[in-house]
Amino acid sequence: MLKTINIVTTASLPWRTGTAILALFRAYHLAQRGLDVTLYIPWIPKQQQSQLFGEDQLFDHHWEQEAYLRGQLPDFHGDNLQFVFYPARYFAALGSILPSAPIAPQLCRCDWLILEEPEHLNWKHPWNRYRDRAKRVTGIVLTNYRFFIRQAVPAITLIPWLMARYNRWLMQHHCDELLLLGEGFPAMEKAQPFVSSGVPAAFFAQQKVEQLRQGVYFIGKIIWEKGFRELVDLLCNSEVNQMDIYGLGKDQQAIRAYAKGQKITFNFKGATLNPAEELAPYKLFINTSRSECHCSTTAEALAHGKFVLIPDCASNESFRRFKNALLYTSAENFQIKLSHAMAHQPEEDDQLTFLSWQAATDRLLAYHAQRVYPDIS
Repeated sequence: MLKTINIVTTASLPWRTGTAILALFRAYHLAQRGLDVTLYIPWIPKQQQSQLFGEDQLFDHHWEQEAYLRGQLPDFHGDNLQFVFYPARYFAALGSILPSAPIAPQLCRCDWLILEEPEHLNWKHPWNRYRDRAKRVTGIVLTNYRFFIRQAVPAITLIPWLMARYNRWLMQHHCDELLLLGEGFPAMEKAQPFVSSGVPAAFFAQQKVEQLRQGVYFIGKIIWEKGFRELVDLLCNSEVNQMDIYGLGKDQQAIRAYAKGQKITFNFKGATLNPAEELAPYKLFINTSRSECHCSTTAEALAHGKFVLIPDCASNESFRRFKNALLYTSAENFQIKLSHAMAHQPEEDDQLTFLSWQAATDRLLAYHAQRVYPDIS
């Protein structure tokens, strides 16, 4: 019988990256079902925190960040959700947080171990012995790292190939099964597409607020790999010549300069600490990135009741079912979909419940119940 779950993630709020948000709310909603859940999250030195969190939210001690994390969750008074920090460092060249020591020895034993981004967790320390700690190890694969590497070094095809092979080995070596958050990943053994994540209830609540939506925005890491070059090139031939950009990232100045050269104005707003409320008035979310599968900010925008304008590609296949998802197939088609969004208001969509954490948690627990693993005690 399933009683205890450990979740290990590669990022934590206030860094508003999908991995940080999804792991926190996955842990919360599993704990809401009465399970004993421990969330293992990276602790990065204070001198690095401002690069990810901004200058307004820094922590001297673990308990301060834990209090912040609990404050991001709906009221929860149980004692069955615990936070444990593992030492880590941020590597700006990679745009990633990496553990400073092997993780497996730091874990308590559990019935089910969930590794968020299992390849990323083990890049530096590939010999972790997770199966000594859990009856079952499941990897949730969130990021198409091969895409990022291809974008970073397009002229050197060997590096993406080698990295893809290393990542595949790490995931299959450490995990009993892999849940791919969408259709955009290469086929792998023990892997299947599975939408295991949801959207916080605050976004659905804002959808019900009566308001005239207007304005265009993007939220995410401010790096070229998120599709900014394509975004600027598409906008310079459109009726929209400015939009608001939320997030932080190393390429902000270069992106601003490129946009200005094409007579596009990006209003960089920095990080937002309350996206459900702050982003609610916007009507249209444009996300030209092809790197994420079932991108969390796209899902949040749909839950908000907005239009989303996104590429028609495998990474966005899970959004095709929704009325307000506008998938474009070409530059010309982008202009048609953009004109539609600017001239109309989003429709109500009764399929949005699929995006809720309630539905995602139901799916995940039903998946676990399909197979039984032996006791390791």
